[in-house]
Amino acid sequence: MPTSELLDGVPYWTEKMYRPGGGQDHLGLGSVVTDRILPRLSPGINVLTIHPRYWSFYAFVLSEFWSRDLPRTKTALREWYRPLECIYSVACSLCENPDHYGTPIGTRRIAGLVADEPNGFDPQFDYMESAMGGYGLYYSTVMQTVGLVALADPRLGLPVDAVTPEGQVVAEAFRAVIADTEYYRDWIDRHDEEVPHEVAAQYGGLACFCRLRDESALDRPLLVDAFLHHGNPAEAEGRRQTLRMFCELAAQTEADAVDAPSFRRLVYYGADHAAEEGASGAAFVPPAPLGRTARKWRLYQAREYFNASVNEMWRRLSYWGLARDGDIYPVPMAELLASIDAVDFDAFVESVGVDLPPGGLTPDSPYRELLEWVMSVGGVTSQLDDRWELDRDLTEDRIIEWLGYGRQVTDHGPGVLAAALTLATFVAARLWPPELALVEPADWFPVIEGGRDRLGMQRFIDALRTRVDAGETIREVARWLTLDYVIAQHERVATAKLPTTGDTFRFRREAGRLRFFPKDAQVGMNDSRFNALATFVYELGWCGYLYVEDHGLTEEGDLLRADGDLPVSGAFDSPAAGEGA
Repeated sequence: MPTSELLDGVPYWTEKMYRPGGGQDHLGLGSVVTDRILPRLSPGINVLTIHPRYWSFYAFVLSEFWSRDLPRTKTALREWYRPLECIYSVACSLCENPDHYGTPIGTRRIAGLVADEPNGFDPQFDYMESAMGGYGLYYSTVMQTVGLVALADPRLGLPVDAVTPEGQVVAEAFRAVIADTEYYRDWIDRHDEEVPHEVAAQYGGLACFCRLRDESALDRPLLVDAFLHHGNPAEAEGRRQTLRMFCELAAQTEADAVDAPSFRRLVYYGADHAAEEGASGAAFVPPAPLGRTARKWRLYQAREYFNASVNEMWRRLSYWGLARDGDIYPVPMAELLASIDAVDFDAFVESVGVDLPPGGLTPDSPYRELLEWVMSVGGVTSQLDDRWELDRDLTEDRIIEWLGYGRQVTDHGPGVLAAALTLATFVAARLWPPELALVEPADWFPVIEGGRDRLGMQRFIDALRTRVDAGETIREVARWLTLDYVIAQHERVATAKLPTTGDTFRFRREAGRLRFFPKDAQVGMNDSRFNALATFVYELGWCGYLYVEDHGLTEEGDLLRADGDLPVSGAFDSPAAGEGA
C-alpha cells in the first residue's frame, strides 16, 4: 500500500551474494601508508624483510640450484628450495648466540619441532604453506630491487628465478662462510634423510642471521654495499638516508631502550616519555644533513595520527550502531545525526584532566574555537621543523593513549567522538599555514598521498580551511566527516573489496537508514617498519640493538652517521655499484 511513512522493517536479502569477510583497512587509509608512503622512506626494507642475511641465503640457494643439473622448472626449484629453507630455519632456531634477536622464517611451526629436541630434522618438514616460503612471499621482489636476483621471465629465456652477477658474488661469500660445515659438505643434497641435530646446530652457529655481525661474515660488506648503493639511484639514496637516520637515532638515544611507540614519538616530537618517574626521556634532534629525512618521517607520522582520527570515528560508529541493535533493525539517519550532535567535549577533557577554553566547547561552537583551543593547549606553532612539545597538557600521543587506539575497545560514547575530532584538529593545526607545503615540496608527499579516493590529508586540510573560514560549527564539521569520510568512504572501500575479499561491510545505507553488521571493528597504527630498520642497523653491525639500553654505534656506524655513506666494497664489478659510488 502507498505510504509516506517510514516502515518499521526494511527488506533485506537473506541470501548473501558474497562470502562474509573479516577484512582490514576498512577506510582504505592503511594502504596509502604501506603502498605509497613507507616505500619512499625505506625502499626495499619492509615490514617482513627483517633480517639482511636472508638476502645472502636466498642468493646462495638460487646459485646452488643453477649449479646443478636440475630441470629449469618452478617445480624443480620448489623441490630444491624448500628443504634448504627448512633446515636453515632449524639451524637459526638452534643458534646459541647470546646476541641473537628475532626469529627465522616459518618459526611458528619450526619452534615446536625444535623444542622437542629430536635427534634429527626432516628437510621435507612442512614448515609453512607458501610454496616458495619466505623468498616467494617477502624477499624476491626486494632482492630484485637491489639487483641480486632476476625474476623468472620466459620472454627473456629465464624460466625460473636466478642470481645476477652481483647476486653470485654474495652467494659465493655466503658459501665461503659455510664451506667447512658438515651440512654443506655432506647433507645439502640429501633431502630424504634427517639432518642430525648436531649438524644443523653447527650450521646455525656460522650461518644464522645474527652471525652477520661476526668478523667471519664475508657477506656482510657486500650486503652493506648493495643496500647503500645498488638498485634505482633514488631508492638507494632513500635507503641511505633512512639508515643514516637510524644510526643518528641510536647515537642520541644510546642510554634508553627504543621501541616502535618510542620511535613514533621521537620522530614526531623529538622526545620520548621517561622510563622512570623523575628521569628525563630520550630525545632526538636531527642534525642539518638529516633535516629533510626527519621531516618526511614526521609527516608520515602526522598521516598516521590523521588516519587514527578517522578510524576512531569509524570504530565509534560501528559499535554505536550495534549497541542499538542496528544489525536487526536499521537505524534511522536522524538518530545517527543526533548522536553526532551530542558530541561531548566536557566528558573528554574531564577524563584527560585539561581545561576547555572559557565558555567551553559545544556542538554549536564555531569550529575555529576548537582549532584555537588545540593550538593553545598543545603549544602548536604551525612551523614544520619546530620542536613539537610532548609534555604539553594535551597532544596527539595522549589522545591516542586515551582512546586505546590499537587495543580491544568498544566504547562509543560522545567523549570518543570529541577525542577523535580533537585528534584530527591537532594534525590540521600543525600543518595549517598553506605555505608549509612550499618549504620543500618534494618532502610533502605524505600529506598529499591518497588524493580523493583514499582521503588525502591535503584534501582534508584544504576543505577544513574553507569550512572554518565560512564559520561552520563543530556540529557541521563532525557531520561532514562522519558522512563523507566515514560512511561514504567505508561503502566505497567495502564495495571495491567484494570481488576479492568478500563482504567486509560493517554498515551500509538502506532507504534512509543505516544497517550494521555484527563484526569486530578494531583498528590500529600501521607498522612503521621500525622493527625491520632497527634489526637492519643492528645485524649489519652499525649499532647495538635499539630495543635494549646501551645500543651505541660501532666505528662503521659512526662513519655512516657522520658521512651519510660508506665506501664501496669493490667486490662488485657492475654499473650499479659504480653509480652508487
